[in-house]
Amino acid sequence: MSAPARPPKWTNLLKAIFAACKATGLDDDSRRAVVEQLTGKKSLSDCTAVELGCVLDHLNRGRKQGKQRYEGRQRVRPAETRAGQLSKIDALLAELHRVTGGVHTLKYADAIAKKNGYGECVEFCDGRGLRYVIGALTRTLAFKKKGGRQ
Repeated sequence: MSAPARPPKWTNLLKAIFAACKATGLDDDSRRAVVEQLTGKKSLSDCTAVELGCVLDHLNRGRKQGKQRYEGRQRVRPAETRAGQLSKIDALLAELHRVTGGVHTLKYADAIAKKNGYGECVEFCDGRGLRYVIGALTRTLAFKKKGGRQ
């Protein structure tokens, strides 16, 4: 006996969820964790259309607020000597987003750089300033992983 046919809306919701996961860079395990957290079910096939809509809204809400990647800025591309440090900053911001659930864009790193006098924003920091920003983000991430306030 075959599985019951799903309405077209359900199939379209599934396609939209997979597209949103791809756009945000979620892998299968992360997607399953989001689905379980939001619906209490382990699989998308167990969810109702309403629950699928909630999952899709959650994924799209995170994407609209957006994690601004360095490449997404309308600023000058970094020199190759600094590109590695800037990608490390981007990775730390993404990890902060994953750990806290809050959106941490490059404006957060810019604020760290400006507050500590390393530069007006991360693009204007020298190598030493970028190392300090990376250190500050690493310490913030460690604090949040230990259960610090969000």
